[in-house]
Amino acid sequence: MYESHYGFAEKPFNLTPDPKYLYLSQRHTEAFAHLEFGRRERGGFILVTGEVGTGKTTLARYFLSRLDSRTATAFVLYPALTAAELLRSTLEDLHIPVPGGSLKDHVDALHRFLLEAREKGRDVVLLIDEAQDLSSEVLEQIRLISNLETDTEKLIQIVLMGQSELQEMLSRRELRQLAQRVTAQYHLSPLSRPETEDYVAHRLRVAGGEGKVSFTPGALAVVHQRSGGVPRLINLICDRALLAGYVQGARVVDASMVRRAAREVKGASTPEPLRRYAALAALTAAAVIAGLGLWHGRSSSAPVDAAPAAVVPAAAPVTMLPANPPAASASSLLSPVLLALDRGRSFDAAVGRVQALWGPDALERTTLRTHMEQVRRLNLPVVLEMFHPARRDTCYLALLHLDGDQAVVAADGSPLRVPLAEVDRLWTRQAVFLWRDFDAITPASDPQRTNAWVRQALSRLGYPAPEPDLALAVARFQQDADLAADGVIGARTLMTLYSRSQYPRPRLTGGAS
Repeated sequence: MYESHYGFAEKPFNLTPDPKYLYLSQRHTEAFAHLEFGRRERGGFILVTGEVGTGKTTLARYFLSRLDSRTATAFVLYPALTAAELLRSTLEDLHIPVPGGSLKDHVDALHRFLLEAREKGRDVVLLIDEAQDLSSEVLEQIRLISNLETDTEKLIQIVLMGQSELQEMLSRRELRQLAQRVTAQYHLSPLSRPETEDYVAHRLRVAGGEGKVSFTPGALAVVHQRSGGVPRLINLICDRALLAGYVQGARVVDASMVRRAAREVKGASTPEPLRRYAALAALTAAAVIAGLGLWHGRSSSAPVDAAPAAVVPAAAPVTMLPANPPAASASSLLSPVLLALDRGRSFDAAVGRVQALWGPDALERTTLRTHMEQVRRLNLPVVLEMFHPARRDTCYLALLHLDGDQAVVAADGSPLRVPLAEVDRLWTRQAVFLWRDFDAITPASDPQRTNAWVRQALSRLGYPAPEPDLALAVARFQQDADLAADGVIGARTLMTLYSRSQYPRPRLTGGAS
């Protein structure tokens, strides 16, 4: 109902487990790392549990979507099956023809498939969601499937995902053999207050609504308080709060809208329940929109209440920072700057600002969804994607210097000193880092040289990485650096390693060195 009003491509808070909406909080990142490590070790079970609504199914789909074509997968979503039904479902997902109808025929067919897959260098993963609904008989059958192995390794990796009751089930004496084979285990807990705020912003951005609608800080506080940080409840509350904003003709969701939405979600009576809003929406929306002069009557290419877009030359000359740029409050200068910027030209100008600090040589670019504390730790000038409630799209600023609680930013015109809190408040958490690959590391074409370089860099930083354990050391470093702890050496990991090296480079704090 409200998608066109806010400019969404789709509803941002649907309850379907769409992997593109997965918000990788620290907890989800750690859970994903456990899935990856367990898969690579090819031994035992991987167990991921969590309370209702914490994002287990979405994480499961994300994990499966990241597997390459060398991996055959079977995904059991509704495990309230008999042992024979579960095995048949697994065979069907793996496209294995079944020559007979007995349980032994099914197991023999699966075993042949696994041996052939191993000969071809392929992996096989069986993921069972909602595993707390499995009976003891079926769990025992799953344990027997895990016994299919060669002399040196397991032939199939089994992932069990479910609610907290699954842990209690595995503590039973009759299931102790299965419990002893769990080699990787993680329990998902709800989101923290900052993560809740980032989660809401993430889903708005994925749905195409960034810069078109916003939740006030007070509204976000209520979202976290009433949802307890449980993603499913966050979705329900935010969806109804957006409906309330739509009916009121607003594009800023405040705390009162969220409180009403939360009461509706919990089924409490309220003087103005949102179901009445929905019923009246068709009658009132046109009048509200006309009365408030909302964007429906405006040109589709012009931001609401925006000043004319400033022309920012893509290759405009960039000057070095003055010693003390003029200070200003965001309310007096930052908002007009954001409203005046053209999205594409502001990106080119911001990149040019950062490039000028490095010099003329070509740089790598790495996009990272992050937070200000991690930006401080990386200590690199960076391009930030910014939003404003009165814009229908986003724009970009270069963050050039940090001085305590003050930030120096630049877009079109001279650098500007503004409160860091205001920059952080209007930042989408999307950042583009420019960095130099000083040693020309090429993971894909020269993995041995890359591994040797990374091993040496990690050792200097206190992450010893003997030959067999490089991926584990990389993952430990990634986790401490707030990166996805997957043990893979990619651009983000290399950039972070370089940021902690002694190579000369521009810095957010302390100047170039």
